[in-house]
Amino acid sequence: MTYSRIFLIAAAALSLAVPVRAAEVKNLRSGQQGNKAFAVYDLAGKPGELDAEVKVVIEVGGEKYTADRLTLRGDLGKGVKVGVGKRIEWELLKDMPAGFDGEVTWDVDAVAPKAPAAPGIAGEITDPWTGIALLPVPGGCFAMGDGSGDGDGDEKPVHQVCLDPFHLGKFEVTQAQWHTVMGNNPSYFKQCGKNCPVESVSWNDVQSFLEKLNKRTGKGYRLPTEAEWEYAAGGGERHSTYPGTGNRPSEFAWEMTNSGGKVHPAGLKKPNAYGIHDLSGNVAEWVQDFKDDYQAAAQTAPKGPESGRNRVLRGGSWLSPAGELRTSARSELNPSVKSSTIGFRVLLPDAPDGK
Repeated sequence: MTYSRIFLIAAAALSLAVPVRAAEVKNLRSGQQGNKAFAVYDLAGKPGELDAEVKVVIEVGGEKYTADRLTLRGDLGKGVKVGVGKRIEWELLKDMPAGFDGEVTWDVDAVAPKAPAAPGIAGEITDPWTGIALLPVPGGCFAMGDGSGDGDGDEKPVHQVCLDPFHLGKFEVTQAQWHTVMGNNPSYFKQCGKNCPVESVSWNDVQSFLEKLNKRTGKGYRLPTEAEWEYAAGGGERHSTYPGTGNRPSEFAWEMTNSGGKVHPAGLKKPNAYGIHDLSGNVAEWVQDFKDDYQAAAQTAPKGPESGRNRVLRGGSWLSPAGELRTSARSELNPSVKSSTIGFRVLLPDAPDGK
């Protein structure tokens, strides 16, 4: 709970209590300008929250006044957008023309609206220790590789792949979630905040994270394979050029032209057809596989080669041009490499080893 205390008129004290529920009121400032009292704050949302409902209750002399009984205006009520410099004004003397003597308490409560479930999708699960949310991806078969004709040579030949169902992280693993498991934050963009994706982690670092996560939870979390990642990114479409976007990746991805040269909080862009955010852009994502050439033969639950030099990354990052955001685009790096453009998301199998 955050408190800020100032003095208004006739020794009346104004304190602002901000209970944190889903969205969070931060950097609270307050004051008086003429006959108006005001509060200025920043509204920070959790992953996927674009706005929140901001409720205000003011207590004067032991009596509580809700916003509908006061002359308030500004950033309160439903639909307050996440962002900085939010302001609420109270016409103090209009509501209290005779004045008052004593303490006045503002209770500013930011309540996140419930996000609508993705159409036809049920079964979201959340890890109680870390808060990692995962969405179900149904099993099925798809044509893996470059189906548009715009891809690179390593995206061919297109071949059929069949997969079992699984749960995939709704968001990329965040800085807060990494800190919960590992006790540190290796990110270059720490100032972005706890709900931004963790980055500057190598593939090897991610294996240490997964080992500790599974030891604590008793589950079988792992990185998705290339095939699982591409199937989920396509949202069930046979040849989806970008994850759920058709040909408008900027609506779904932080990339070279709209990122401002940095990462952004998880979930601010639109999700794909399975309700999964940031599969394109923000940070490129490590997957499980060693890099290898595709084969034309159909496969069931492929895991890639047993050995190799480089591990695969998918999805592109805040620094990537549009071509690197395609669902079939592949890149590779040594598993020891760390970069501010690289993060990951986790997968939980819908199978006995996923528990």
